Amino acid sequence: MRAARHRDEHRRAATTVRDAARTALGTFVREAREAYVAARGDVHVVVGNEACDLDSVACAVAYAYVESASSASSSMVVPIVSCAREDIYLRPDVVYALREVGVEIEDVLCLDDVVGADVATPKSICLVDHNALSARIFPRAWGGRVRRIIDHHEDARAHDQGECVKVIELIGSCASLVHRDVVAAKREALDASGARDVARLLLGAVVLDTRFLDASTTRASAIDFETADALRATLDWDEDAARREYETLSAARHDQSTFTCAQLLAKDYKQWTMGAYEIGVASFGVRLQDLAARQDASSIDAECDAFMASRRVHALFMMTSFEDADAGGAYTRQIAVTRPVEGALDCADVMRRVNERTPVAAFDVDSNASTKASRALRASYAMADVKASRKKVQPILVDVFTALSAETRS
Repeated sequence: MRAARHRDEHRRAATTVRDAARTALGTFVREAREAYVAARGDVHVVVGNEACDLDSVACAVAYAYVESASSASSSMVVPIVSCAREDIYLRPDVVYALREVGVEIEDVLCLDDVVGADVATPKSICLVDHNALSARIFPRAWGGRVRRIIDHHEDARAHDQGECVKVIELIGSCASLVHRDVVAAKREALDASGARDVARLLLGAVVLDTRFLDASTTRASAIDFETADALRATLDWDEDAARREYETLSAARHDQSTFTCAQLLAKDYKQWTMGAYEIGVASFGVRLQDLAARQDASSIDAECDAFMASRRVHALFMMTSFEDADAGGAYTRQIAVTRPVEGALDCADVMRRVNERTPVAAFDVDSNASTKASRALRASYAMADVKASRKKVQPILVDVFTALSAETRS
């Protein structure tokens, strides 16, 4: 498997240089994992979202590092990456960004370390890059310990009771909010080296999430521009240096040419309960036509079916974004929806309802009439709004499936 190959390559490369290259930030991440494993109930944690993209991981690591450095308490704030360690290697941009600031993947606290027989409830929980703790992944008791949320997605109205303080702003990158509200506010807690490592991690997230501050195709806002300027100043980078970092990260993120369908689904996946339905949305950077051309229909269908069965979803959406070589390099988005074979959901009706909120147009992913088209890709659509990322489409899906749930009950 590609993930295993990436993992083994990174482990071999790291073996001889790990201790020499580990920075203060890298040492912190290792010690934070050790502290959690040793005394799960005696630490505070910060949890990134289950997609585990760079924005989520960078926010969790930066928040934990700065809060731990600035706290008068002996309790550590521990960052949690909400996927299996194996799956991080499906995100080469994340691996690169962490390695560049001295953080080794083997030192990161992942779901492998969290899910187990002895899962004590942390003292408190902060959510970054999402605003509803997943009860599918974490113990339900953890939901009552959420005390802070920093996010840039639509508010799911979770954790509204009790002491939770929310900062939710619909901007380009959550890293901009973490920088403004945590890093910049507590800058004096970091030495120069630590400040640079945090700045590089967060700047990578900002420029990658906003396509280098492109407001025409992303939610890049004034705070993202201001944050990028501040982080570049900390690093003493000019705009060209920041662009080189963006191009390196972007190339790493979008190099999915050898990924199987199953790996594409797993690399950036989120799941929600929407009314009576369990809905999954996978995001990747391969044209649906190219996926259909490089992998036979039966294996695509089998991998989608297995993925849906393992996660017990009623529907699986596949959202793709890429620069389309057939359209002069124009930034393009597509969406497809499928359901389990035994499911009763009408995918065409779902997309008709989605089309009422954001325009989509059906197309055939397989133009070769001599081959059997994939059932999983049968309901594929081009998206007119290039800003309609998963964070923008998810609230639309909530409304669609909530309405379908009400209709089913009546």
